[in-house]
Formats: sequence, structure tokens, C-alpha cells
Amino acid sequence: MHWFTADPHYSHDRIIGFCGRPFPDVAAMNAQLLAECRAKVQPDDDLWILGDFTAGRSTDARRREVRSIFHTLPGRRHLIRGNHDEDWVHDLPWDSVAETADIVVDKRRLFLCHYPMITWPGARHQGLQLFGHVHRNWMGSRNSVNVGVDVWNFRPVTLPEILRRAAGLPVNPLWDQVEPGRAWPTVLCAGCGRILDPALVSGHAVVRKGRIVVAATGETIVTLGTAMRGWLPEGRHVCPECTGGYLSVGEVTLPARFVFDELRNRAVPKGK
Repeated sequence: MHWFTADPHYSHDRIIGFCGRPFPDVAAMNAQLLAECRAKVQPDDDLWILGDFTAGRSTDARRREVRSIFHTLPGRRHLIRGNHDEDWVHDLPWDSVAETADIVVDKRRLFLCHYPMITWPGARHQGLQLFGHVHRNWMGSRNSVNVGVDVWNFRPVTLPEILRRAAGLPVNPLWDQVEPGRAWPTVLCAGCGRILDPALVSGHAVVRKGRIVVAATGETIVTLGTAMRGWLPEGRHVCPECTGGYLSVGEVTLPARFVFDELRNRAVPKGK
């Protein structure tokens, strides 16, 4: 599995004030950042840190502390260089160090850079760009997502999480100027972030008033529990695979007088 994060700023005490991080001191911040990584990233996973592993005045004590933190990070560790990453940070025994990376995860092309970009390799073909650098200033756009710790509760994230967030972000208003005629699809699944064929949208499901319904007819497929309503915003489309998955989770309850039809993979009135 691949995990993505950016801008942890390990052992940088001033970042707490700069970004309003909810920690009493740098020791508490380091502990939380490290705990989140160690709780999620497994030894065979890839951890991509998109810049600014640390920052601030480079004293001998800080270097020793940051080196110690580095050696306790799990997984295969990759650094995409940030503007605060000095040569001694680059020289740590990373599995890879680069200015940018162009990778494929779960058949989705990803372009990794410390900085947000307007266009990038693969952007014309639904490639997604991941970045950091801006901390809380910008979440990103439909195809360019901030993976910094300040907007992800100080934890690394996976591609499905990133895709779900991307699906709810606006298209960059400059996109048509830099890539004219390359319209970014506006119909994405709210569950997994996959691109839905606009010509077939009427056959997809859509979230309406706490229910997943057939977009074309309004027929109820399933009623969502409170927590799931927050996960699937009003008006968003849902692909058939995700719709089937939501029928199996505890937060989902079928409407009264409905049963689940295995063949049709949807709720239907009893007796029909």
C-alpha cells in the first residue's frame, strides 16, 4: 500500500504557531506525527513524504533528534524534496529522494511534487497531482490535492481517501486556460473517486435527502445512517460498486417495507 503526506516539520517548534497546530510543544507534535505513521504504515508499505520533513535552525541537537525520528518511521520511505529540506536531510537513508515523482497506484497516474501545480505530466489524461507546501492555505482542486498533515489531521493518507476528497473539490478556474479543450470530468463517484462516464450518469445512483436513489427515476436504493450522510454529501453520484458496498455496512438501513434484491443489487418493495 502507498501512503502520502507532506510538511510534517519534525522538531520545528515555530511551525506550531505558524500553522496553529494543536500541540503544547514540539515534543507532543513529534509524538503525534510519528504515532499516526506507525499506526497506519506497515513494513511493506511505501510512505511518500512530499517535502519539508523538518525545518528551522539546523543545530546538532535537532539533527540528532530528526535522525532518530527518521529511523523509527515504518515502511519504505521516499522523500520528495521541499524548500526546507537541507542536504543533510537528503542524505538520510531514504529508499528514494527526488524533486518529483511520476508513479502509478491502483491504475491511477500520480505526479508528486512539494509544490501545487496547474498542469503536470499526465494531467491531460486524468492524472492526479499531489502536493504540500501550502499547509492550510489551499486544499487543492479536482485533480490536484494537498496531502499535507495540516489538512489531514496530522496523518498519512491513502489514494482512496485522496480521491474522495478530490471529488468534492472545485475544478481549478485556470484549468481551461492552461489545458484548453481538455475538460476535467465533473462527474466522479463520491465513494471511490472514479471517473463516471457523463453519458451514463442517468443510470448511476445519486445522494438525495439522506438516500441513495437511481439518478434517472428517483427510486430509493438505500437509506443512509447519520454518519454515512456526512461521508456522502447531498447531490453526489455513486458508482454501482460503491452502492453495493454501502448496502453491507452497519450504518445503512433499508426503508420500511423494502427488501434487498440480490439479483438487481438494490432495495425493492416487498412482494415485487
